[in-house]
Amino acid sequence: MAANFATTATIMDSVSIKNLQLPHAITAPDVWSKAKEQPGLVSVKLVLRGEGFSAAASKDGLDATIHYGELAKRIRGTSHQSQSVDDVLDGVDSAVRKMASRDDGARFVVGRADVEVGLPKASMAGELITVTNVLYYDDSGKVEKVERAFTVRDVKLMVLVGVNAYERTAKQPVIAHLAVSWSVDPAEIRGGVLTEQLFQLEQTLVRIIGETSFETLETLADHTVKQLQERLLTELLPGCRVQLRLEKPRAIAFADAPAVEVVRQTPPGSREPTGIGAIAAHEGHAEPQLYIIKPYCG
Repeated sequence: MAANFATTATIMDSVSIKNLQLPHAITAPDVWSKAKEQPGLVSVKLVLRGEGFSAAASKDGLDATIHYGELAKRIRGTSHQSQSVDDVLDGVDSAVRKMASRDDGARFVVGRADVEVGLPKASMAGELITVTNVLYYDDSGKVEKVERAFTVRDVKLMVLVGVNAYERTAKQPVIAHLAVSWSVDPAEIRGGVLTEQLFQLEQTLVRIIGETSFETLETLADHTVKQLQERLLTELLPGCRVQLRLEKPRAIAFADAPAVEVVRQTPPGSREPTGIGAIAAHEGHAEPQLYIIKPYCG
């Protein structure tokens, strides 16, 4: 069975660059939601088409793959002053297109490009905010499909959570990882105002979790996603996919942390996104009553 799998599996060879520093700052919302120049990091993963590294390895050459050193130079070369997140994403796509084309455009060696822009100074309580485009190319290099994601990583919070009596006496650290993803029309790939509004996600997440006192991470995760959808995402980005992971690093002595993760699809909605005004209106609503759930008590 193993041998058969090896011969029939889809080849997913890839070339990647992690945390490439740009020569110019990126203008994006800072921790106070003000547009400000700040450092940015680019990570890119290119999934090759066809035989992947097989052709390149047989010749020990680069014709069927991507020269990552040259790719890094081209990406940095597209960077310019007063650039936005979308400008950086466009620049990486341009660099990929030029390097992936072969034989005067008759062959395109990249099937998918995962392009991530990281903003470490845009997060107040977390380590990093990222905006990602996943682009799917056809044989000629035309973009067939685009998926975009906005993530907030390693948000450190002090939360009253736990089923044991001693855990009810004080708050303890919880680390949250939040990702929102959605499909984009290739003809309207630039995120623009929508991406800027999503920078509200972290402070909304912190506010929601700070108001709770559940006993289980499972209840906390489910409640938090529902509140994110109600307060922000249903209006701003109907139909998006929400993924929330919560870790409790002080819960198990001989493990880094237990964790729970929930994935939810936001209802598609019947109205167009209404933006920051709708967010403010939701924040003014009274909170629903919270109920303690005790699944471990007999």
